[in-house]
Amino acid sequence: MSMRSHHHESGSRSARSRNALHLGGAALLFAGLVACEGKGKDTAPGEATSPSASVAPPAAVASSASASATSLAEIPLAPDVISKVVNPKNEAPYSGPTGTLKGRVTIKGSPPPETPHTYPVGKCGEAAATYGRLFRVGQDNTLADALVSVIGYSGYVPAKEKAAKITIHGCAFARRTVAATFGQRIEVSNLDVIESYMPYLDGARTHAVLVAIPRGDSVKLYPPQAGHYMLRDQMPKPFMTSDVFVLKYATHDVTELDGTYEISGIPVGNVTAVAYLPVLNDETQKEIVIKEGENKLDLELTFDLDKWNARQKKK
Repeated sequence: MSMRSHHHESGSRSARSRNALHLGGAALLFAGLVACEGKGKDTAPGEATSPSASVAPPAAVASSASASATSLAEIPLAPDVISKVVNPKNEAPYSGPTGTLKGRVTIKGSPPPETPHTYPVGKCGEAAATYGRLFRVGQDNTLADALVSVIGYSGYVPAKEKAAKITIHGCAFARRTVAATFGQRIEVSNLDVIESYMPYLDGARTHAVLVAIPRGDSVKLYPPQAGHYMLRDQMPKPFMTSDVFVLKYATHDVTELDGTYEISGIPVGNVTAVAYLPVLNDETQKEIVIKEGENKLDLELTFDLDKWNARQKKK
């Protein structure tokens, strides 16, 4: 066996990761990311689930992966449960003309400050490069790990793959942001030769710890509902995290270190493109007309270190 399970009750850790989560600046991005489960919530299952839905209140967004989740992270959900969330109108998949949106996300302003963590040397050679600064930038101020989404179109666009995949190497996730469509599992693969990891979704209740052994089978995690989770390691590596956004639509991507993104299968017509950087809780957006074939759009965020420091002091 290349993956071992150790059964114990670990419970939900969502309170720790979401007490300080404020999403007021990213309402458009999360128009399809609201609570889909739980009684007594203002938003009922199936509401605001499509990319053309009205903007969801930030409180509903922040609670969408709350401790009330009852599904287990290691158990896949039934197809009808998924369909009610991502396709509440029970539409056939969109089959009309589509376009592809590609471009580059950059960031201007202050350079990212260093983070307070210390990073092991040797086997954790990728950690400092990945987490050593507040956010990752490449040449010419390209921005890595930005979540880019396209919303505002009509029709049901299903996810193309069954899983959103991410790798671990040198005590670092390959990306600091992961985007998935509700119903997709998260597959975490360990590329290291010696080191093992125990990845889990903070915010999803689980009864098992799954071990990703060196170059073994991927660990499969199943988000119980749409929302914001944190991918972490059970080992003592507090810096090793990745924001996981489980959305109710499939038109999204995460930028590489060169800032590039590409989203295909978008129905033609008027849409809104949104680039969001989780660590800053900041976004930029632009309306665009998607034409059949290839479309190009570059987006840019701004970072002001003085304003950032002032906000941190108020927390």
